[in-house]
Amino acid sequence: MLNDLLGASELPRREAMALLEAASGKAREALIAHGLDPVPREVRALFARMVAQRKLGIPIAYLTGFREFYGRPFWVSPATLIPRMETELLIDTVIALAPTAGRPLRLADLGTGSGCIGITLALEIRSAEITATDQSAAALQVARNNAARLDAASQMRFHQGSWFDALRHTSQKFHGLISNPPYVAANDPHLSQGDLRFEPKTALSPSAMAKGEAIAIGSDGLADIATLTHEAHYWLEPGGFLLVEHGSEQQTAVIALFHKAGLARVRGLTDSQSQPRAVIGFLAS
Repeated sequence: MLNDLLGASELPRREAMALLEAASGKAREALIAHGLDPVPREVRALFARMVAQRKLGIPIAYLTGFREFYGRPFWVSPATLIPRMETELLIDTVIALAPTAGRPLRLADLGTGSGCIGITLALEIRSAEITATDQSAAALQVARNNAARLDAASQMRFHQGSWFDALRHTSQKFHGLISNPPYVAANDPHLSQGDLRFEPKTALSPSAMAKGEAIAIGSDGLADIATLTHEAHYWLEPGGFLLVEHGSEQQTAVIALFHKAGLARVRGLTDSQSQPRAVIGFLAS
């Protein structure tokens, strides 16, 4: 029975239920409604394997294959970061700017991963055109699949490459550049804790030196953000914006990088937990 199976897993009930939903292919409500029914043997076996993997620390999202972001389920894989609620701040910020643009927005989601940022913007701003980039071919395939499944493919273009290198073959400029880049310092102990142990390290911690900047690779987690700020003006329309997520203790340093790059109207943003989480700046008109 359901309760016996969940209890025997020794996992928190919320986690065990999520795994049983995935193993059975049934919604939670259906499982609860038939909680006294015997669980098919093949479901029990798959559930047991998933429980064993979870006890090894593998993230729930990688076991179930999806994570909710902005109210929609996104496929994820070990090639992509797991979407997090804090990143929804980027969506809210762009949506707030959209009515003032007075034009269909051309936006670039740099380092798209699962595609959760760019695809969500496409679905929330139906007139927007979204270019999504990632250096990982595997991550881009996950993003393409999410775009198709969520009915955003017609608004999306995908390019493989590192940051702006992915856009070199185009002459297009953008009204907004949005990114949740790697920003965890290479020696940060959090990289060896929790879900971060299993997420792609190249999506968590900077792996390349900012062009023209004397920043040690991964020393403070800011190298990729420095690349984005240093080159943003080449890719922005006059009045366009750069919006990046960062670590909760990095906002002052990120604001300094925005100012150094000559961006105007720079300001820090806080997430739903009132933590410093992103910085936005504009190219002068």
